Amino acid sequence: MIYVILAYIFYPLIVLLTRFKKRRMDSVLVFQTAKIGDMICTTPVFREIKKAHPGIRLGVVADPVTKPLLEHNPHIDEVIVLDRKKTKGLTGKLSFARYVRSLDYSSALILMPNVTNLFVAFWARIPDRFSVYPDFAGRTLKYLLALSTDVEYHYSPRMSMETYLRSLRHFDIINWELDKEVYPSPEAQSKVSNILRGDGPFVGVVLGTGNEMKDWGKDNFLMLVRLILERTDCEVVLLGSEKEGPVANAVIDYAGSDRIQNLCGLLTLTEMPALIKKLKLAVGVDTGLIYMADALNVPVVVVAGPCDMNDQRPTGKQSFIVQDRELQCVPCSHTFSTPYECRHKHRGCVTEIAAEGVFKRVLQALEAGR
Repeated sequence: MIYVILAYIFYPLIVLLTRFKKRRMDSVLVFQTAKIGDMICTTPVFREIKKAHPGIRLGVVADPVTKPLLEHNPHIDEVIVLDRKKTKGLTGKLSFARYVRSLDYSSALILMPNVTNLFVAFWARIPDRFSVYPDFAGRTLKYLLALSTDVEYHYSPRMSMETYLRSLRHFDIINWELDKEVYPSPEAQSKVSNILRGDGPFVGVVLGTGNEMKDWGKDNFLMLVRLILERTDCEVVLLGSEKEGPVANAVIDYAGSDRIQNLCGLLTLTEMPALIKKLKLAVGVDTGLIYMADALNVPVVVVAGPCDMNDQRPTGKQSFIVQDRELQCVPCSHTFSTPYECRHKHRGCVTEIAAEGVFKRVLQALEAGR
C-alpha cells in the first residue's frame, strides 16, 4: 500500500506539474510487460496507432523476453526494457520512472495494468494515462487505477485483444482489425534454410511453455509424435528453448524415425517466424510460439488446459482447441490472473488430455489445410 499512499499524497502536485504539458496525439508509450503470447496479441495495437496517426512517436515498455519480437516491427520507434530485478521496491520503481520521464512521452497506454506499470507511468508524470481495467484486480491495483486519466474495462467473454483495441478510442481510433503481426530478422530465412532438412510437409510440435502449470507432459508428446509419424506422411520438427532439449531427445529416441528433427534452442525469436512459415501445422499448449504460428496464418492445434479461451485464443480460421470443460475448475488461468500452480495439485485439465484426442484434431487441421 506504500505505492498507493505516496501516489495519493503527491497526486495534486503531479497534476499541477503536468497540467500545462498535455500534447495529445504527439507520442504514446505502451506498457505491455507480459510474455510472448500476450505481446503478439498486442501487435494490432501498434499497427492501428500508426495507421491512424503516422507521425506519432510510439514506444513500448516490454519484458526482456519479448524485446526480440519488437526489434523489426516497423510500427515501433522505441523499445524500453523493464528489468524486473532493477524495479523491485520503491527505489527501483522511482528510478525507472525518472528514466521514463526523461523520454518525454505525452500519453501512456497501459495494457498490462500492474502496480509497477501504473506507478511508473504516474511518477514519470506522463500527462494522459489510459489503462485497461482488468476483470481481476486487488485493492492496491484498484486505487492506482483510479488515478488514471481514463480506463477501458475488460469484460469476459470479450477477448483481451479486443479490449486492448477498444482502448484506442482515447486516441480517436474506433475502427480496427484483429490481425496479429510478427516480423523476422533479415537473415532469418537463410539460417532456417541451412538447418531445416527434408522436404516436408512439416508439423511443428511445440514442447515448451512459459508456465509449467500448462505442461502437457513428456509421455503425451511421445505418443503424439509417434502417431503423427506412423499415420501421416508428415515430418516432425520439435520446437522450444534449450531447456526442452532432454524432452526432445527422449521423443526422438522413442519415435525411432529419421522424419523427426530437434530444433529446440537453435533459433532466436527473430528467426523463428521464418521457420514457422514453413510448417503445415503447429501443435502445442497455449504458449507464445502457437500465437506466432497463428499470426502467420499457420493452422494450429492447442491443448488449452487451464486457460480461458474467451480471454485469449488463436483467431485463425484453421485453429483447433482441445480442452476439457467438464472440469469445474476449468478455466482458472486468465489474461489478468494467471496462476502458476494448480490449487488441486493434479493439473488434470492438461495432463489428462489424451494424445489420441489431440491427434484427431491434428488430422482435422491437416485435412482442412488441403
